[in-house]
Amino acid sequence: MSSEPEDLRKWRLPRGRHGLPREIVTRSQRERLLAAVVRVIAAKGYESTTVADILEEAGVGRESFYELFDGKRQCMLTAHSLLVDDLETRVKAAYTGSGPWEDRLRDGLAVTLQWFASSPDIGRFTLVELSAIGPASLERFQADFTRFVNLMEEGRGEEVPRPELPQATSLAVSATLACVYEEVVHERTAELPSLLPELTFELLVPFVGEEAARAQEQRAAAIE
Repeated sequence: MSSEPEDLRKWRLPRGRHGLPREIVTRSQRERLLAAVVRVIAAKGYESTTVADILEEAGVGRESFYELFDGKRQCMLTAHSLLVDDLETRVKAAYTGSGPWEDRLRDGLAVTLQWFASSPDIGRFTLVELSAIGPASLERFQADFTRFVNLMEEGRGEEVPRPELPQATSLAVSATLACVYEEVVHERTAELPSLLPELTFELLVPFVGEEAARAQEQRAAAIE
């Protein structure tokens, strides 16, 4: 049996005594519950989802669920944190390497669009259903938003001209997020990578001007 999480999420423990180490059992249950909460909430919505729905999807018992999570809300927030962490890790790997800032920004944006396009469930779960948990969703959203604004700022370096427009980085991240959100809501996540040229231009123009931004837009179109 592979120890990779993706395999564990598909794996169901045999009934009865199986002799597996407790940490393997617990890890399997947790992975499957986190994968299940994403799928079920994306399909049914947070309000309509019950713990029983998550258990049925995951193939995990109620007692085991409550050993790992306080309830549906904590399970959702845990899955949400892991997903956003994964996105940040992937974007950072593409964005903070060597090479011109404009190229790295385009590459980071491409990773973002592909990440959401790879799973409609993930887009709906992370961007749409989060608001259903109540006031805490705003705090979570603002914290995650700040993470990506800071990431963009840290990777920019001193060689990139400071834009005249105040809060240009926040506006750039906000515009990208709004675009992704719209595509997710209208169930067009598969089309997100095709927006790379347009979004590359919109992100870059406040920093490098129209001519340089157009050049990057054309490069983005060539690598689609």
